[in-house]
Amino acid sequence: MSDSCVLGADACPAGWVGVVLSPGDLRAVVHAEIGGLVAMAAAAGPLHAIAIDIPIGLADSGPRQADLQARKAAGPRYASVFLTPVRAALMAETYAAALEVSRELTGRGISSQAYRLRAKIRRWRAGGRRP
Repeated sequence: MSDSCVLGADACPAGWVGVVLSPGDLRAVVHAEIGGLVAMAAAAGPLHAIAIDIPIGLADSGPRQADLQARKAAGPRYASVFLTPVRAALMAETYAAALEVSRELTGRGISSQAYRLRAKIRRWRAGGRRP
């Protein structure tokens, strides 16, 4: 692999899934931890760029501007960009509590998919800087 090798990663039920792209090569990798995923992706050569799809800047009320701009850019596929829950909702210990907090602070609930990201987001916020 050349130095133009890149990795795109997203959370999944197994932990993390990534796509490694380089000239003449495209492959998928899966690992329980983001560090393991990056190591697998870099095994054949250095990575030029790594993009991890995880929200790291949380709002205290209302939707994040980044989410709204991404939805606008997505056009008709805007629904594929979910709104990141507010900070207090992601700190809730149960989905039911997160729904209640979100409705109180924003007037709307949150998706179960967004709530399931909470452990990865909380790990990042706790200083691990590794979702």
